[in-house]
Amino acid sequence: MAAVPATARKALPTVVCTLLVAAAAVWQRDAVLTGVHALAGADPRWLLVAALATLALWPTSVFMLRGSIPARPTTGQLFALQLAVPAIGLVPAASLLLRLRFLRRAGLSHAGAMASMGLMGFAALMVRVPLVVVAVLAAPSLMSRNGAQPPWHDLGARTSGTWHHFAGENPWRTALIMVAVLIAAGMAATVAGLVLHRRVAAQGGWRRLPQRLRHARSDAEFAWKSVATTAFRPRRAAALWICALLQPLLMVVALWAVLHAVGADLSLPDTFVVELVTVALAPLLPSPNGVATKKITIAAGLTAVAGLTAGVAVGAALGFRLLTFWCQIPLGLASFAYLNHRRAI
Repeated sequence: MAAVPATARKALPTVVCTLLVAAAAVWQRDAVLTGVHALAGADPRWLLVAALATLALWPTSVFMLRGSIPARPTTGQLFALQLAVPAIGLVPAASLLLRLRFLRRAGLSHAGAMASMGLMGFAALMVRVPLVVVAVLAAPSLMSRNGAQPPWHDLGARTSGTWHHFAGENPWRTALIMVAVLIAAGMAATVAGLVLHRRVAAQGGWRRLPQRLRHARSDAEFAWKSVATTAFRPRRAAALWICALLQPLLMVVALWAVLHAVGADLSLPDTFVVELVTVALAPLLPSPNGVATKKITIAAGLTAVAGLTAGVAVGAALGFRLLTFWCQIPLGLASFAYLNHRRAI
């Protein structure tokens, strides 16, 4: 029997997750069909507002990247790079490698390129965290006004009942579960140790570890100097931080317009709460390469937090992701081809 190619093995989790999402869509086909019909009959004027908010995201991405790097690539190439990132991001880790290769071709060292990408991510994180905190604090008030309950409102009671059923009624079963957990933890620690040992051995063994640490320290010092030189320039800092703030707010406007397009009269502050909470929860879903995570979390958030019906929530989630992601894939692939043709990546 022929061995399975490495690329096929890497793609297997994504394929399995996609099949599970498709099965869930078939299971909830009534809500999905209602959402598709709501989206098909959406108000084109509100969809135009959502499209304009989406288009406004593009220059903010360009100025964020320009504000985080010391090099001066052309604006056209930066624009093409930011369009190509979502399309190439369908492949695991491809967007990171694409940005890294572009910055290396622009004249930055490996450490400098990583530091610039770290600065961009740090700015986005530092701006988004306070917004998410505000949204999370406002979510209970929104839920109480709408009479909605999150899916996890009875999680504690269900977990306690399940544990009592499986373990509390039989002490031997409890002991067996504890032994199984300890064996699984030991096996996980053994596998992690073997992986670490192989990684260190492949890079020269434990004896060369202090030397590699010294090289890493010097690279970190160089990267910090590069970041400091860029971050404290007033114009670059203003472009970086202002655009980092504008991006989540424009996403809120796009979702708000899509909601009105499908007939959901949700206010802009309430949309702010739902969008920021769902974006914070999306990475928690165990989905390889982010397959369908934002659609699921947005639909669930609109249902559980905003109190919308499942069909309207699904229609809004589909329309929002179509505008902000899927419709940009062909343009992103064309931008990737352009950058490759210009040897910018």
